[in-house]
Amino acid sequence: MLAPSLVEKIRILLSEKTCSQREIARQLGVSRGSVGAIARGKRPDYTRRNRRGPNEIRPPVGRPTRCPTCGSLVQMPCLRCQLLAMRHRERGRSANCR
Repeated sequence: MLAPSLVEKIRILLSEKTCSQREIARQLGVSRGSVGAIARGKRPDYTRRNRRGPNEIRPPVGRPTRCPTCGSLVQMPCLRCQLLAMRHRERGRSANCR
């Protein structure tokens, strides 16, 4: 995977249109295919994908344990509690209001 700073540098060089994709690949030490994918917009933006907003659900990990909020036996973080908190945020209330 290419570093986000390197991807940004490739995008800048592509927008200047002073070098070919082959020259950009040679200068920066990446494959021509990577430069071509960035030029066509086919390369996913990993930095945007890994950011989570307040309403994104985190995947559960680890062994099942008792949720300290609802008491269910679940893999943490508790999906039920996440959904309830998201619903309360959307309605403008705190997560403890029922």
